[in-house]
Amino acid sequence: MQKFIAVVNEVERYRDLSEKEKEGIVLSIIGRPYMDLRSDWAFKHVLQDKEILMMLLNDFLPEEIESVELQPNEIDRLRPDDKNVIMDVLCRTVDGRKFIVEMQRKKKRSFQRRMLYYGASMLHQQLKPNQSYSALRPVYVICFMDFKLPHETDQLVYRYSLCEQESGERYENLLSIYLCELPRLKATSIEGLDPVRSWFYILENMRIFAGKPEEMGKRYAAVAEAARMYTLPDEQMIQYLRNMITEEERLDMGGAYYDDGFADGKQAGLEEGRKEGIEKGREEGREEERMAIAEKLRGMGMPLESIAQATGLSVEDLKGMSAK
Repeated sequence: MQKFIAVVNEVERYRDLSEKEKEGIVLSIIGRPYMDLRSDWAFKHVLQDKEILMMLLNDFLPEEIESVELQPNEIDRLRPDDKNVIMDVLCRTVDGRKFIVEMQRKKKRSFQRRMLYYGASMLHQQLKPNQSYSALRPVYVICFMDFKLPHETDQLVYRYSLCEQESGERYENLLSIYLCELPRLKATSIEGLDPVRSWFYILENMRIFAGKPEEMGKRYAAVAEAARMYTLPDEQMIQYLRNMITEEERLDMGGAYYDDGFADGKQAGLEEGRKEGIEKGREEGREEERMAIAEKLRGMGMPLESIAQATGLSVEDLKGMSAK
């Protein structure tokens, strides 16, 4: 547990909290059965599986993707003073088409311009000296966003490309940008959803699944397995924890952790958020999954009382596990 608390201490505003409060922050993040896929670390971790990545691409794009090759997500600068470009996931097909897949949790100014810059950078990087412009291959930018932008219409996915304003005629087919605004999906279950809506539901709700999310069906079983918390090695769990507690992410531990009251030193919101997260885990958890999580936490040397809080199991049950 001290390794995880050391990560919490990296955030200045948390350093004066008590050990119990810091432990509460840790448990509210890594005590869940599944990672929050709106975290860019978790998002990248899951999409490193090429089969999952191809399934996602084929569900959103109009053309068939048969294979992809993952590429370094930081591209080389053409000049030393160029702006650095680091993407979540970058991959290419054998015929040279490139795909940028992003997760954006926090609304930022110039976000749309950044997506355009990413796509244009991948176009610009394709040609070598004396190479014909006919060698340019299409670039797709697919961004999942945990917020809404103002639009004239209400739809799940907004697809952009260069076209003639009057007729809509496409100007080449070299740069396409897909904005996928997760909060626009209103479904309360994945049952009956088409593939695009199913991805929206999974990305928005994976963090609150407990036990094995059978409702996702066999098609998305690999996604659930890749997102399991207790299968992560400790070092990867530390990376996920660090990503989740940064100001950039403003994690979903209950916004109370980030309200003005917390900044003023009031701890009521913190305690309320912690209890709410633990209570939800108790209500939704399945026995075998909670046992698996408890085993992982025991292996980290966490006190039985803390494991009981995180999993909803009783201390007596945990002692029984130890005896076995």
